Amino acid sequence: MFTFATDYFIGVFVSTLGTLQFAFSVGGLRALLIFQNALVARSLGLALAVGGFALFFETGFRNINDYEGGLDAPTQALFFFFGAASALAVTLAATSVINRRMVGPEEDEEAGIDSLRHTSYAVSLARAVSYWRRTWRTWTKRSLSP
Repeated sequence: MFTFATDYFIGVFVSTLGTLQFAFSVGGLRALLIFQNALVARSLGLALAVGGFALFFETGFRNINDYEGGLDAPTQALFFFFGAASALAVTLAATSVINRRMVGPEEDEEAGIDSLRHTSYAVSLARAVSYWRRTWRTWTKRSLSP
């Protein structure tokens, strides 16, 4: 039904989604989890990572040369990048909506990724952009002054 490249993209997307959920649960980044229970998040992550791999290889014969309809290396790398980037974008968007009430404490504005332990991605990004807008003039003055 789908082309080889589409199947590869979907397989990478699903596997990356699972890998991200597993990694975020191990790292304690609760605001990036779809399910707040660590056991559920890890189980879902492992199931999706294996499921994406199985989905790709079980839906057809995949040992195909690039001149017989398979993917050549640059195209495969491109589809891998797009699949992984799409999975990250979907994760950030979905968890920002799911965990929109996670605003966390008003902590250090330079906390970076550690703020995602208690603050949703959208709130954390808004705080970081606000901080950057307030302080960019002092950064540029220091770097541009003789």
